[in-house]
Amino acid sequence: MSGKKKKTEVRGVLLPLRSGQLLIPNMLMPEVIGYREPDEIPRGVPDWLLGVVVWRHFPVPVVSFDVLLGAPEQEVGHRARIALCKTISEASKRPYTAFLLQSIPRLVSVTEKSITAIADDNDKIPLVAHHVKINDQEAWIPDLDALEQSLVTILG
Repeated sequence: MSGKKKKTEVRGVLLPLRSGQLLIPNMLMPEVIGYREPDEIPRGVPDWLLGVVVWRHFPVPVVSFDVLLGAPEQEVGHRARIALCKTISEASKRPYTAFLLQSIPRLVSVTEKSITAIADDNDKIPLVAHHVKINDQEAWIPDLDALEQSLVTILG
């Protein structure tokens, strides 16, 4: 053995929102598509659940993390995208969840040195696991397990 430490790196994706950005592992995002209006869903669902789009014959719920983070609903811009994200729970009935983005995502290398947790004084944001700084940029890491469970509760 050479005695050198092996550098551990994960490829991540920064997903741009109006109020910041999300950070997820690149391996969970199979595709980004142009924005299309989601199909309506029954009344009484949370504002952050925008509706459902059909992607590769799968109905995929579209989530607005901007609304979850407390931003008011705004008109979707011309650069908006929808990022498809693989679900991580084997018990999930849906193989994908989608996130409304404001523009094209960016790849980022995540290492132990490039990411640090941000200590927030405010209350924990629902469906957000961590608030971090990655390469001097703030990002939220979504709690994908909790999101999937919420979607199961809401949509069945």
